[in-house]
This record gives sequence, C-alpha cells and structure tokens, in this order.
Amino acid sequence: MTTRMGYMDGLHGQIHYRSYGEGDPLVLLGWSPSGGRMYEHLFPLFAARGFRLIAPDLPGYGRSHKNAEGWSIAQTAEDLAHGLKNLGLESAFAVGGHISAAVVAELSIANPERWRRIVLDGSPTLNAEQTKELMSHFVGLSPVFSEDGSHKTFVWDSTERFLREWDPDYRACPETIVTQYAYMSDYLLMGYGAIKGYLEPANTKPGGLSTYDGIARWPLVTVPTLALTAEREALRAGHGTAMSLLPNARDHRFPGSHPLLDPKRGAEYVGVIADFLRG
Repeated sequence: MTTRMGYMDGLHGQIHYRSYGEGDPLVLLGWSPSGGRMYEHLFPLFAARGFRLIAPDLPGYGRSHKNAEGWSIAQTAEDLAHGLKNLGLESAFAVGGHISAAVVAELSIANPERWRRIVLDGSPTLNAEQTKELMSHFVGLSPVFSEDGSHKTFVWDSTERFLREWDPDYRACPETIVTQYAYMSDYLLMGYGAIKGYLEPANTKPGGLSTYDGIARWPLVTVPTLALTAEREALRAGHGTAMSLLPNARDHRFPGSHPLLDPKRGAEYVGVIADFLRG
C-alpha cells in the first residue's frame, strides 16, 4: 500500500492532503509548521487498526493554498471543513496537535454531528503568562530581512528551537539531520505570511495561532474527546486546565518526551488513540 496525494476544494483555494488505507475515516492534522507529512511513518500502524487516513496540510501550510494570511483558527477550520465535505466525509474521527488541536476543536464546535470522536494532542490551554514564557523561546527569530543577516539562518534556528519544545533532549547532530531537514522543508512550504503571523501574533486576528483562547472555547467542545499530553511536552502546563474545561474528555499522559517524534514509540502512540476512537 502506498500513500496517495490529492487536493480538495476549500472555500478559498485548494487544500493538499495525503491518504492511506481503508476503513473508518480519520483526519490527521499536523503540528505547526508541519502538515500531513509528519504522520506518514504512522500510516501503516493506523491502517492496520482499520482506519482510512486523510492528512491535510492546513491552509497556509505545506502544499495547500496560501490565501490564509491573518486568518483565525475558526476561519481555518471552516475552510478545511468545506474541503473535507467535498471529499465526501460526512462522519469521521479527527486528531490534531498544538495549533491543529485548536482547529480540530473548532471543527467539532461548528459541526458536532460530523465528528464521532476527536483527539486534542497538546491542547493550547496556556494563560497569558504561560504563553509569553513559551513564545520567549523564539524571541529574536523573524523571517523579515535584516541588515545583520539573521534571516539567513532563520529556518534552521526556528526548526531547532521548536523541535526542542517537543523533545527537550533534541539536538541537531548527524543522527537527527534527516529530521531537521524535513521540518526545515515544512517551514519553507509554510508561507511567509503564516510564519510571520505565528511569530508576531499582534498581526493576527483574535483567535488565531498563538492568540487562540482555548480556555474560552473548550467548554463548547461536546463530542467525546481524548486529551493527550506528555511529561516533557511544551503545553503540559495547561493540560490540567483543559481537562477541567472539556465537558466530555478522557485524559492520557505519556511518560517522558512526546512519542510522536520517536520512531520506537509509534505503536504506543497509535494504540492509545485507536483504542479511544474505537470506544
């Protein structure tokens, strides 16, 4: 079985996606700055559990259209929902992590009848002080042209820093260079506007990217939800708050760093999600 590529028609342009397997449709949304690519190593494991995978690149990301500058999370979800409906998905499961967890939440809030169960992985539920602390790790990074030449190393530096947010032990070295370049490619495909919006949230509409207010939105998520975190995950600080606000949620906490980036822990990650989705 091979991964197939395609495009769905959103409201504002074409949305690129990967598909794999047969069975119950499961939408997988990548963590910023990545897209569907970051789940490819897990496709066979999910397919073996009877799922048909649809892994889109969010508008503004990957190979999807770039007509999304300044969008809120709700606008992103609306565009994606239109595209998924055009694929014939009337009922599905969905998984999203970090920013894309917010997109999954908004999909379910807008159309709860279409989403049987959802997974919010690393729910963005930080308060203003915690968000400031998280974003402080990216201070000084900008794609904007500068006389000191910092724009020349922006993609490398940003990739290294956000990979450390997912795994505090991450370091660029000969063993990790393939991973480093894969996510650098994701950054370059992301689009200038989307990158700038993430690093400069003051230029983003309320509800978008790092300005998303999960604390206000989680009580509106009524579908059965699995909330994931890991002991050393960047958004762990807000996990308890998310659990207290999500009306219909189950809690799971992975030991150590997040298993999504660890090829040795793929079966662990897929197993937790698949068992929940199957109820």
